[in-house]
Amino acid sequence: MYTAGELAKKLGVSARTVRFYDEKGILRPGGYSEAGYRIYDESSVEKLQKILMLRYLKFSLEQIKQMIEPGDIDVRQSLAEQERLLIEKSEHMERVLFAVRQARKADTTDLWQKLRRIVELTREREFVIEQYRDDDNFNKRVSIHDYSTAEVGFFPWMLEKLRLEPGMKILEIGCGNAAFWKGVAPQLPENLEIHLTDYSDGMIEAAGRTMNELQQKFPEKRLRFTLEKKDAENFSYPVGDFDRIMANYMLYHLKNDNCPSLYKEVRDLLKENGIFSSSLIGREHNRELHQLVKEFDSDMDIPLESFDIFLETAQHELAEYFTGIQWWEQENDLLVPDTDLIYEYVSSYSKENAERLERNKERFFDLVESQKNSEGFFFIHKATGVVVCRKE
Repeated sequence: MYTAGELAKKLGVSARTVRFYDEKGILRPGGYSEAGYRIYDESSVEKLQKILMLRYLKFSLEQIKQMIEPGDIDVRQSLAEQERLLIEKSEHMERVLFAVRQARKADTTDLWQKLRRIVELTREREFVIEQYRDDDNFNKRVSIHDYSTAEVGFFPWMLEKLRLEPGMKILEIGCGNAAFWKGVAPQLPENLEIHLTDYSDGMIEAAGRTMNELQQKFPEKRLRFTLEKKDAENFSYPVGDFDRIMANYMLYHLKNDNCPSLYKEVRDLLKENGIFSSSLIGREHNRELHQLVKEFDSDMDIPLESFDIFLETAQHELAEYFTGIQWWEQENDLLVPDTDLIYEYVSSYSKENAERLERNKERFFDLVESQKNSEGFFFIHKATGVVVCRKE
């Protein structure tokens, strides 16, 4: 049997720490002495060891309380979630360290301006990471396109521009959950070697499920997939000689400072006469929806307001690195009858949007309903297309 002081000494902590965990309801004493001192036994030693280990691993007191008490909680799952959070914190600190190092290189005359710009870029980067931690936001945005007016879906339409042939070697940078490959699988030629990369662990996991699904569903295609975690902002790849390299709906998440190194790497990884393609949105994309959002709340986030590259401007940016640049915009709009779907779509833009909408959900619904046409559809103009260029 141990007093609080003896238990603390045995595990190298203060008696105050033992009392603190008692006050929080995590480490209750087995009883009290006649003099009123807390009394602990050997099970308390084991329990305190667990508490100290979990605190070292940065679990909250509430999480620790759930994990050490008998119940249905999955400790392995809790550890996996904590691993994800710690990785995010580590990556955040790496970005902050990068910002500090960049600022140190700046001239004294523009130090503060340089530092502010670096911090803005770092915050924008973290916003993108948060957006694509998993494919939940992506799926919310994809579902609205079920109400497309196009005769052919966007991915099959884009596939025609790529002119894939059997046996080609293809790299997709920023593959997300591999939705493109799922959308065009029946039309793919045979024996493709497909390399997929993304920065998000959640997207990598989702893409892995898609790969397995396609290989099981279309064994006659003999598709060979490789999946790796890579950051497009500092991109490199261990193999090259690709016939096609793709970057679908991701170039606008990069800032101008990061794009040249990516374009050079893409050019180096392509075969002679290999093709680089990128799907992009135009400046007028979702025009009616964004007008409605600003009418609802002028402070709401609209992602494309911070984009540096659009379908209309991509050819000028790519001309320094590639030749034979062509771009097409698909004739495609949306007629959406489902107000809930529009609500979810706008919520997926950011946490702040979701919170603002939740506080005034009824007003947002009324606003959408008031702008539907006589047949009950909310019209949204889409400006989406693809840019294709070549390495000579």
